[in-house]
Amino acid sequence: MQPQQFLDLVQCAFFDSNNQRGQAEQVLLKYKDEFTDEFLMYCVSAFANRAIQNRLRIACSTLIKRLVGLIHPSNQIMWLACSQNTKNEVKIKFMEQLIDPEHEIRRSAANTISEICAIELPRQEWPDLIQRLTTNSKHSNVLVKVSAIMTLGYICESLKNNQSSGISEADATLILMGICVGMDTNEQNLEIRITAIKALQDSLYFMNNLFTKQEIFTFVKNLILQNAVSNIQEIKLKSLQCLIDYVKQLFAFLPVFISDLYQTTQAAFENQGEITIAAIEIWNTICAEIKEIISENSNQQTPETNSVDCCVSFFKKNYEGFIIPFMRNLLLDDGDAEDEYQQLSVSNSSVKGLAYIIEFAGSSTYDSVKNFIQNTMTNQQWEYRKASVMAFGALAEVQTEEIGLLIKSALTSLFGCLVDQNIKVKKATTQTLSRIAENYPQCFHEHDQANQMLLTLLDQLSNKIPIVQNLVWVFVYLTEGLANFQNSVFTKEKFAILQHLASTSIRSDIKNSEIALIDTAFMAILNIIYSVTETKLCNDYLVQFYQQIQFLESKNQYPVEIKYHLEMGLMSAMHGCVVRLDDSTTSEKQFEDIMKTLSKVDPRVKNDYFYVLSGIAYAFKKKLTKYSTQIISELNKPLSEPDDMDSFKTALFCLSDIARAMEEEFVPYMNILNYFFGLIKNGNFNRELKIQVYNAIADIILGLKEKSAPFVNDLKDILKLGFAASIDLTKSKLSVDQDYAERLKETMTAFYTCMLHAYCDPKTPIYELGDTVQWFIIFCQEMCNLKLKPTIEYVRLTLCCIFDCSHFFQNITDMKQKIKEFITSDFVIELIRKLSQFNDKDYQDCVSFAQQLLNDVYGYQLKLY
Repeated sequence: MQPQQFLDLVQCAFFDSNNQRGQAEQVLLKYKDEFTDEFLMYCVSAFANRAIQNRLRIACSTLIKRLVGLIHPSNQIMWLACSQNTKNEVKIKFMEQLIDPEHEIRRSAANTISEICAIELPRQEWPDLIQRLTTNSKHSNVLVKVSAIMTLGYICESLKNNQSSGISEADATLILMGICVGMDTNEQNLEIRITAIKALQDSLYFMNNLFTKQEIFTFVKNLILQNAVSNIQEIKLKSLQCLIDYVKQLFAFLPVFISDLYQTTQAAFENQGEITIAAIEIWNTICAEIKEIISENSNQQTPETNSVDCCVSFFKKNYEGFIIPFMRNLLLDDGDAEDEYQQLSVSNSSVKGLAYIIEFAGSSTYDSVKNFIQNTMTNQQWEYRKASVMAFGALAEVQTEEIGLLIKSALTSLFGCLVDQNIKVKKATTQTLSRIAENYPQCFHEHDQANQMLLTLLDQLSNKIPIVQNLVWVFVYLTEGLANFQNSVFTKEKFAILQHLASTSIRSDIKNSEIALIDTAFMAILNIIYSVTETKLCNDYLVQFYQQIQFLESKNQYPVEIKYHLEMGLMSAMHGCVVRLDDSTTSEKQFEDIMKTLSKVDPRVKNDYFYVLSGIAYAFKKKLTKYSTQIISELNKPLSEPDDMDSFKTALFCLSDIARAMEEEFVPYMNILNYFFGLIKNGNFNRELKIQVYNAIADIILGLKEKSAPFVNDLKDILKLGFAASIDLTKSKLSVDQDYAERLKETMTAFYTCMLHAYCDPKTPIYELGDTVQWFIIFCQEMCNLKLKPTIEYVRLTLCCIFDCSHFFQNITDMKQKIKEFITSDFVIELIRKLSQFNDKDYQDCVSFAQQLLNDVYGYQLKLY
């Protein structure tokens, strides 16, 4: 291909609107794979050529940025597949463009350099780049200085987006130095300061080690706080937005600067629009971190828990400085009340912040909030009534007995606001009612005015859609626990509620932008179905639901998107019904009608169709066999097209359920295992889907048991592959690989457990699996090492699999000795002791079983402490 031909293809692929655009894209992608070096050289030569149009130059730069990290046919990423000479030339040319006269070219160069950096820096390549950029960040030439800091910023962003964790401390230090130069409050160039602040925000996740050094932490903290009180509004806003990430990443350091942070942000709590939102969101982020740490911590003292204690104490001492401006902010008008997609507003941030402060400062805040509500709820100005309702909603976010009593006593007054003439008051009321329904459902179910409340709620379902969208959530939450409120009017009238919700879902005034209302209504309908125990009622509803699908398919009454969501909801409702039925509850004729109806649905709801089939496989095992050939032929299409990941996964789950239900009757279809083995062994197949394929294979062999014995060698092959991949990926420096390894190791442990249960009987074990025990022992020692801090659930899963090995191979002398040595080793004993520290019943049962097994089978007295 000649250079001009290449440029013509880029022009067509990026800018032409004719039918040849897609073809040009495909030609470029193929050329990229077959002639990688030439492709990159054509791109970089065009980008460096100032005689070419800027937009075409940028397109060539963008091509490199987008493609360097993609997998190449050589099974490595494209950048690593090209020659060193090509890589050097690309880097030189792009560095030269950092001083191009055109700002958009400089920005594009910085962007692409950053993407290459995300690949090379963790590999200790391009060693001089960060030093050069840091040096240039102090350059006297403004153009050079801006480009250097901009590039450092983009490098931070790319490292963050690629979740690269391999950057050295030396490089991190240099990057931070360059950023701080740009953030200097004496810096007169606005672009430099804003770029540097954004760079700091993106770099925080890999700067933690540096911030443990007191002088560095103090210097950077002072610098960002100084910028946060700048007289330049844009600098102030960007700095406060940076602080949102700063307090999250450096939460453990909060005790040493929480007072300074409060002094910096307090003046911005009111009357400054976006700046006020950012200032409040800093504290909302701190509070969210507090909640997360409290929920995860197991009574261990850590820097994070010390920070939690410090913050809570600070809120208790200074709560008025937060709640008073936050409550005043509730009086602001949020704009269009019917705009469901409006950006974060001052009042929304304030109500969230108010709820957090109420929660952490405790009962000392209650009187202030209660007085505010009482003084505003009946005010003639609608802004005050809305503010009152929103403050009520903040209270409802906090779950205490005292607040529960307060809500129950004031709920009738709140319903008065539900019928307010002002739509913004009504909408705020529905949002607050949904919070109460979620956190205090008993206040509805046990209220002496519950009958009237239900009538009002049902009547308001005919209101404007923005009102109804929140009201439906009230029903979602109130129907979640109907079994706990048998005497509630909401339980007694649940079928009336279902009919109203069904009618609401087919309202003709629902717009495409309001489709979520349909999905939410069906969530509540499903809750009601799940509360039904009478099989006849479930069968009656099943008939109604599939008849409604027949109606939708026969009419063109609803827009395509509305119909699609209605059918999805009806499919889910059908699934909720069928799992409560069995072969004896539904006639053969009715079952045939269901199957015919399902096979004719809109192709876009095929995934939901397969979901219903999974339920049918669970419920109608005998009736299903007659349709197995038809169903599996329908599953073959999505299973053969794994590029459509959602359809592939849904079809895979469906096939698994069918195989489990059919058990040995699945034998005629079991050759599909060969296809799945091929996917596992295919290095280019999506690795996320491989986990699902492993799960499906496990389900199939569990149903088939010894009937699938001919596949044992293939199963051993993919078992070994999965074990090896888990171990290798755990050692990767990329956090995305490490996260995947965590999921894969759990999958492989469960997969091996299924193999044991499918083929091993203590009396007649399959000897071909004997060598897998040693593989599993090595896998355990690598993947469940307590130094790697495995989750406690994974520890339990591993121990259960170890115990299964003991059980299934206990009659084989050589195997029994090998397992005894392993199960009584310090490694396994420490796992058991770790599990014993947790009080969950499943964990304690596992520990008790371990003690008994070790004593009865191996004569080992386990001491837990």
